[in-house]
Amino acid sequence: MLTEALLIAFFVIGIQLMVPIVLAALGEAVVEKSGVLNVGIEGVMLIGALATAFIGITRQTVLLAIVVAIAAGVVSGIILAALYVRRGTDQIVTGLMFNIFAVGLTGTLHSRYIAGQNGVTLDGISIPGISSIPWIGEIISKQNAMLYVAIVLSAGVWYLLNRTWYGLYARSAGERPMAAESGGLDVRRLRYPAVMIGCALAALGGSALVLSTSGGFVPGMTAGRGFIAMGVVVLAKWRPRWIFFHALGFGMTQGLQFLAAQLTALQVVPKQFWVALPYLVTVAAVVFAPGSRYPAAVGIPYRPAGKTA
Repeated sequence: MLTEALLIAFFVIGIQLMVPIVLAALGEAVVEKSGVLNVGIEGVMLIGALATAFIGITRQTVLLAIVVAIAAGVVSGIILAALYVRRGTDQIVTGLMFNIFAVGLTGTLHSRYIAGQNGVTLDGISIPGISSIPWIGEIISKQNAMLYVAIVLSAGVWYLLNRTWYGLYARSAGERPMAAESGGLDVRRLRYPAVMIGCALAALGGSALVLSTSGGFVPGMTAGRGFIAMGVVVLAKWRPRWIFFHALGFGMTQGLQFLAAQLTALQVVPKQFWVALPYLVTVAAVVFAPGSRYPAAVGIPYRPAGKTA
């Protein structure tokens, strides 16, 4: 039976599942706007999640866990930028190989150091005035600080891409790198920080996943959320404000697993269908999304004039 309490719990879970996708998608938007396709986003999220769980378990400090996760994301970004931008490797193959590497690395470190342990988590935040509103107050009061971080970063990424000199130059590098170079810009120097920023946000998404659940790490716990984030970027047409709302839709779709487990009427459908549903929706939405166009230079290795490597 669908009760008010069940519906509230469904929305609470759906919003919590949305946050990691929002953070990762915001980072991917920055990367792709500069002309790089970071398929390794899934691996970066895993590394951020492991870093958060390890510090949360060993140090019992939320803030330090988040900082270390972001630092791990930046290091991942430096490695990927060196491959994508400096070496000019195939971005799809390189990203997939990085994902495989991250799965092996995080699985090994998990089994060696933190298997079966749980760390710190984030509690819900009650906002005076809003918490007393029926339904909305109950849902919002159960959300932790990562939701508000995601909201602030949505505005911050929009400002970065649309109101700063760096955003303007990075977008030009993603559309017409040769023209940008002719105008005196260093395309590689524009793409390096974009990849680092994108990976830092992806790692923060992995951190949010850990801090919003048990505080522990499970091998492969991102479960394809990085790829969902890439789909969200396309659906939102690289606009941060729409990334938030599209990610909410996918978060609610993932939340249907919880609802299906509670309602007898939905239990006749195999649970595997509800697990697969968010990915099916992602593929269908991207295929039928109207008017989505990648920046012209995305995924194309760039060689500065007169250089071969």
